Amino acid sequence: MMTKAPPYLRPTARWALTTLMLISMTACGQSNANKAAPYAKQSGWSSVCLGTVMVDLPGEVHMGASPVRHNTGYGLGETLRGAATGNQRVGNIGYQETAPATLKEFQSIKGIANFRLIDERIIGWTGRRTDQEIQKFKAHSSEVPLNDPQAYAFRMYGTYDIGYLDSTDQRIRLFSGGVRGNRHEDDVTIADHQAFYQHLRTNLYRARAPEELPTEPGVCTPFGLFRQQAGQPLPDFDVEVPLRSLKYPSLVFFVRVKTPDDNAPKDIKDLPDPNHVSMDDIKSLKGMEGILLLANLMGIKQTVGPEPVAIAGQPGRVLAREYHHDGGLDPNGGGPGAAYEMQADVLGVQGRPDMPAMTIRMAAMLPDKEPYPKPTRQWNPSKQRFEMVPFKPARPGIRGIQPPPFDQGLAYFRLVLSSLRPADAVAASVTGVAVPGTGAKPAAGPLP
Repeated sequence: MMTKAPPYLRPTARWALTTLMLISMTACGQSNANKAAPYAKQSGWSSVCLGTVMVDLPGEVHMGASPVRHNTGYGLGETLRGAATGNQRVGNIGYQETAPATLKEFQSIKGIANFRLIDERIIGWTGRRTDQEIQKFKAHSSEVPLNDPQAYAFRMYGTYDIGYLDSTDQRIRLFSGGVRGNRHEDDVTIADHQAFYQHLRTNLYRARAPEELPTEPGVCTPFGLFRQQAGQPLPDFDVEVPLRSLKYPSLVFFVRVKTPDDNAPKDIKDLPDPNHVSMDDIKSLKGMEGILLLANLMGIKQTVGPEPVAIAGQPGRVLAREYHHDGGLDPNGGGPGAAYEMQADVLGVQGRPDMPAMTIRMAAMLPDKEPYPKPTRQWNPSKQRFEMVPFKPARPGIRGIQPPPFDQGLAYFRLVLSSLRPADAVAASVTGVAVPGTGAKPAAGPLP
């Protein structure tokens, strides 16, 4: 149902009521009656695999990647600065896949990883630990020999920090986690770390392009695949990434696919509703939280939902929010905001990797205001002089492009949601029957 917001409401900063909407997703019993209509891919649309599901977008897909830095999230780069996510994990392995990089950039990341893992710890211990303790730490913390100039591994007892420049696509892959198993961390050797590195490279993980749909079960990262190990269930995972169709570059999706949480609501109706807030909700917040909540509620032009909807064979919900002219995203995240935002949620089913928990957001990004400000005179401390510094736009990738009207954006969002379905290889590993992915074609919306 579409409702008009009160006139005193103004733009939200990201998804309004973020302070109330600490949405976690969990298992719930679901029947086949909730299954979405069969899907056939639209002509000219591209499929990408994320987590254990596939999603389609029209034309060429711009997938978020990590900046060429150590320990960061996924973003859309300089084309849309601030459009970024975090939450990248498969099992106990944190991972990162960067934008294409050079060997020099790889060596820089290696130096940072070494300092953070080992040198920084020793520097922090100086004067507070005995020499015997520091020497023990050094005995269990060091670089692991790999005999590969384009790879490194650092160990600290049973934990590791691994990175390599992948010749497949010139992206740097970074991994962190532990190899302890059931042993005491003092017993984990250099040979154990070397064996894990070889296992990672040859069996556990492989690079893949986003549109290369895997034929073996596993967890899709934006640019790779964690293979399901023989005789083992798929590990818990949390995959989150921004992406967009270059056909509609201002409509940016933030997709999160994950294993359901144990302690989240059991029914989709129990999720907090960010479109309807009671006075009790407002009174429950103190200090700045209450102030931010009220600020977030201001300027909403109209809302939709929450509406029940079937998504990838599960019960879900859809919400949408249109803002007044200022937009709704936090300006600190880059750019002036969004014309509207939409979100879909699915709780997921424990033990069913073909039915993960999902949150799919779409923001209708507004371009930077024009004309751009003139260069400003700024002091350069390294050169000890003033310099003219040009304005750096937050959203050059959508310069001059206004998002489509709200109703068209909502139709497009629903069409993308209808494409969500389990990855064929994952569905086959669960049911034992291949999933052909054929069926009735969904009705085309205003944005073909």
